[in-house]
Amino acid sequence: MTQSIHARYEYAHDEGRPLLGGHRGNPAQHPENTMRSFRSAIDLGCDLIECDVHLSSDGRLVVIHDHTLDRTTNGQGLVRDMSAADLRKLDAGEGEKIPLLHEVIELALGKVGLVIEIKQLPIVYEGLEEKLVNMLRQLGAVEECAVISFHHPAIRRLRDIEPRLQLGILEGARPIDPARMLKEAGADIFSPHWGAMDPEVVSQVHAAGGAVGVWTVDDDAAIAWCRYCRPDSVFTNRPAEVGPALRG
Repeated sequence: MTQSIHARYEYAHDEGRPLLGGHRGNPAQHPENTMRSFRSAIDLGCDLIECDVHLSSDGRLVVIHDHTLDRTTNGQGLVRDMSAADLRKLDAGEGEKIPLLHEVIELALGKVGLVIEIKQLPIVYEGLEEKLVNMLRQLGAVEECAVISFHHPAIRRLRDIEPRLQLGILEGARPIDPARMLKEAGADIFSPHWGAMDPEVVSQVHAAGGAVGVWTVDDDAAIAWCRYCRPDSVFTNRPAEVGPALRG
């Protein structure tokens, strides 16, 4: 059954059961940010899958985490310096290709919520927000996707472009006033590293009408802290192990 990502978060909050997110799919078992990894996360019962998006030299939305190709492919150099066609010729691990974003959206639609991290730091991609919103509209995917970023002005811009879109701000440290940060960015989801979350953060964000989604929860300490603080979603590189442990 098709379900908006907003409804998924509301249900998680009401039930006190966090959504399980596959961070770059299921990279513990498959190459990260590849179609195989995303399919595996869906097969494991993840509620959400998360991917990272850059622009190719010819303006295509491509799915890869780093600004450079070296770590996750057999290529070298910057993603932005290569065309989508040339990027697709690279091996992203075990024979997998770098996906185009529309492929990941089409895979997720009607199955899981899709969380898209846009990479606007330190390299800025002009026009990325507009291209992304246009694609989501064309595919009828606005309500089944959320967009997150460490670059909060990009989230503010997306709020102005498409008010229906679920939006989140990423943070690596514990802020003084997370609710204010949400409001200033026009965001719905506060998404810190799990170690930057505490019960007060969760309470403050919930009181402001927002949700809390943490990353990257991969070990026993992180699982225990999430069970204590009760965020609304938990993203992990190890969904096969973390899902049962978190929900048990």
